[in-house]
Amino acid sequence: MRGTTIASRYRLEEALGSGGMGEVWRAEDLHHGHDVALKIIILGEGDTVREAAFRREAGVAAHLSHPHVVAVRDHGAADLGGRRALFLAMDLVDGPPLNALITGPLPLTDTLTWTAQISHALHAAHQAGIVHRDVKPSNILINHGSAMLCDFGIARLTRITSHHTLTVAGAVIGTPAYMSPEQARGDTDLGAASDMYSLGCLIHELLTGAAPFTGSGWQLLHQHVHDTPVRPSALRPGVPHELDRLVLELLDKDPAARPTAAETLKRLSRLRTELAALPTVAAHRVPPAPTVLDTPAAPRRGARSRVTALWAGTVTGAAIAGELAWTTPMPGPWPLALGMLAGLLLSAFRPHGAPQEARAGELRITTAGLFTMLLIALGTSVGLLAEHPSMWWVALATAVLGGPTLVICSTAVRRTVQHVLHRSAPHADLAATAGALHTAALLLAANHAGLAASATLTAGLALWPATALITAVLTSSKVREIVTELPPAAAGSASRRVVRTTPVVSRS
Repeated sequence: MRGTTIASRYRLEEALGSGGMGEVWRAEDLHHGHDVALKIIILGEGDTVREAAFRREAGVAAHLSHPHVVAVRDHGAADLGGRRALFLAMDLVDGPPLNALITGPLPLTDTLTWTAQISHALHAAHQAGIVHRDVKPSNILINHGSAMLCDFGIARLTRITSHHTLTVAGAVIGTPAYMSPEQARGDTDLGAASDMYSLGCLIHELLTGAAPFTGSGWQLLHQHVHDTPVRPSALRPGVPHELDRLVLELLDKDPAARPTAAETLKRLSRLRTELAALPTVAAHRVPPAPTVLDTPAAPRRGARSRVTALWAGTVTGAAIAGELAWTTPMPGPWPLALGMLAGLLLSAFRPHGAPQEARAGELRITTAGLFTMLLIALGTSVGLLAEHPSMWWVALATAVLGGPTLVICSTAVRRTVQHVLHRSAPHADLAATAGALHTAALLLAANHAGLAASATLTAGLALWPATALITAVLTSSKVREIVTELPPAAAGSASRRVVRTTPVVSRS
């Protein structure tokens, strides 16, 4: 389509991206001699209702003028290669979408600055009676350090034109990861509070690197409607208490209980001011000295993650060796060897494949966890075959289905640890893997004691989450002590430590 002229005015020059609403092109405005961002939506046969809705919404958006909103300059319909197409001409913003910058938790200064700017834009829109309905990172552009919200007033068109977002009874209702509970239920009369819930999801993702709820399809919708989100500080220690509370209030299931855009802007601005003032205040209270700041760069590779894995491996290995030596007739070296193997599984494989905070569609288990589940399934299969050759079909089924079943169970145990103790996904996965190793050792002892198969299985179902929770509690308290005692050189090799004597400056 490059070189095509739309409506005898906009010449397409370069494709900028595509999504549920169509394609976006850099186009030259032949009337005014400058470039614009041109969004193009292809219509189907007889889409007069969609065209009328588009023109109505685009006209509303064109009247919204705000420094943090991408301005709509023109809109209309045109023939494009024999197909009817809608177009929307917007200011061309020279900056990436916010989702391109989210590779993990973002600096607190940037998070507060950008979300305050988006709150300001939402306040202006809500005052004008406009609800966005699709606040998400890909609809926010970062222009020289300033956040700008696009598709304002056009987002409701996803209900009638998009083939990308989730559909219920033929009606598209939004982007699942950022949808409010009322959107998830299929409510059509959405108010400003729905945008504020989406903003809460956005702030949570900027702080932790992941949206508050993950998964796909109906599972994700159910979480928005029924599940309680994990507070950001449980996933990223150091998040201010007030910001923690604001995010949870924005994610309230009751729309009436959520802060308005104006209230949110006020609270975010106050937090940003307090953060900027911290180094100055400290300088008046203590002798001048360099301040060491830990930035949240890839927590799974940080000193805390390494120490957690090492400590969990040590504790689990020693416990399993003791359990086997005490409860089974194994020769002396075997319990120690198996205990050491269990410890190595947890600590040695941990740096390779520890997951980010849960994202939709990802296999949320570490390399150590996956390898452990497969090893347990294989060991069980071989044990069955050795002790009961006539039950070869049970051993074969265990070898084939045991691994996937254990992975599913491990995910359930991980979620239990996350929700009960508010641990991060990597820490909870580590505890779930340690629990599986404990359970395997204890069930081996039960088999030696002649416990019935049904009783053994029941015991295993109870032991796994119990030992995982115990491991999570033990590793959490001890790791805080160890990390505190680490010299800067040891911790700095894993987490970015920056020495500053001046206030932190936001990235541009």
